[in-house]
Amino acid sequence: MQMKDVHCIACLLWFGRALTARSTVSSPALLQTHELSQHLSLELRQKLTVLQTPTHELELLVRQEMQQNPVLELENGVDTQVESSADDSSDEAWDDELRRLVRMDDEWRPTPTVATSTPDEEERRQFLMESITKPVTLAEHVTGQLLGMRFDDEEKADILLLLGHLNDNGWLKKPLADIAVEEDRPLEDLEFAQEMLLTLDPPGLGAVDLRQCLMVQLERENRSKTLEYHILDECFTALSRRKFEEIAAHFDVEVEDVQAATERITLLNPRPARDFDETPAIGFHVQPELTIEKQDGRWVVLMHREVTPSLRISSFYKSMMAEAGGKKDVREFIRDHIKRGRFFIDMLQQRQQTIQKVAEHIVSRQEEFFEQGSAALKPMTMGDIASEIGVHESTVSRTVAGKYANTPHGVFELRYFFSSGMATDSGESVSGRTVEAVLKEIIQAENRDQPLNDKEIAAQFAERGIRLSRRTVVKYRDRLGILPSALRRGS
Repeated sequence: MQMKDVHCIACLLWFGRALTARSTVSSPALLQTHELSQHLSLELRQKLTVLQTPTHELELLVRQEMQQNPVLELENGVDTQVESSADDSSDEAWDDELRRLVRMDDEWRPTPTVATSTPDEEERRQFLMESITKPVTLAEHVTGQLLGMRFDDEEKADILLLLGHLNDNGWLKKPLADIAVEEDRPLEDLEFAQEMLLTLDPPGLGAVDLRQCLMVQLERENRSKTLEYHILDECFTALSRRKFEEIAAHFDVEVEDVQAATERITLLNPRPARDFDETPAIGFHVQPELTIEKQDGRWVVLMHREVTPSLRISSFYKSMMAEAGGKKDVREFIRDHIKRGRFFIDMLQQRQQTIQKVAEHIVSRQEEFFEQGSAALKPMTMGDIASEIGVHESTVSRTVAGKYANTPHGVFELRYFFSSGMATDSGESVSGRTVEAVLKEIIQAENRDQPLNDKEIAAQFAERGIRLSRRTVVKYRDRLGILPSALRRGS
């Protein structure tokens, strides 16, 4: 293909897009408004996507963008600047790169977002920010369950640690003993973490193999006394080889009974992680994106810059645009990819800046937490932070989801620091997290032979200046998985 042919393809691409736009919008004024609204909507969606991407998925997002736009390269990579020359090989390389751009531009073309009917840009932004949702990843699903359970920070960290050692099915990839050595963790702690992981949703997550995965699901359904459970427990190898007569003889039942039990086994889920199709969540390691520590008497936020890949525009494509000379269509074609690349780089930088700004305002409101721990956490809503930094509440929600901070009291998702509050006798408010922490202290200190009932627990809260009804005590006790007093006696 000659250079003029490549130029023709680029022109056809541009003219084709222009004709398509004109065929859908009749008036020039409406055309301009339509294209502008589509541009704004697409840019806003891209910004929100980058902002809400969890730390462990950011590298994949960057890699995908680099595949879609070859003008982007890692700053720590080798500069792709090519010395210009008049020889044929340089011209061929130039042609090849331009053809690659044309092909990629044709293959990757985001579907434009239909603009809202209102002319007010702020209403459009509000609509988009409220309507864009993101599927929950496996790691987020598990983390959300742990937030309401009575595990200490180290136990939660061990459970999340095991998520990084699951295969695509949701089973452990290696023995716990090997994981304990690799992660330098006590084996008994990881054994407890696995037991707790097996109690979470989806059932079977964290099993050592298919057999345990299926048995756990039957146990959760109170079917541990059924024939299918005993087949898995005692005759799994025979079942895998479909030796129904051998199994029937083992249990002294009819072959038809074994076949019926096998049919019921096939209804179980052998891959509990399959409903979470975002592969970065499998093999997920909690990677803090920032550290909060005390320096010179002040609590400061230190961003982990290495977490966000640093990109730049390849010098080779800059030189291609310069060498295009008076070929306006070619220059615009390359410029389009360079502009897209710079926009993506800006979005990564804005993501870091927004996370840091939100984290700094969290620190300013929660200094007592960093000094004393969870019992000192204050009530704080996302709306509080949003009004302080001048953004919408949904922006704060996207900023804190899936972003983790390393603190003196452990690793916490930024979302952890937000909770509603209730009034105390002094007129101040305490957060729901504080109520949970106090409730744990009361239960741990009670006499096991004469455990406190809910009314007595409420009285203990009152002694600390926190007025709770018995019904509120029940709500928090259930949230933490604490049994009623009659079932705690002697435990």
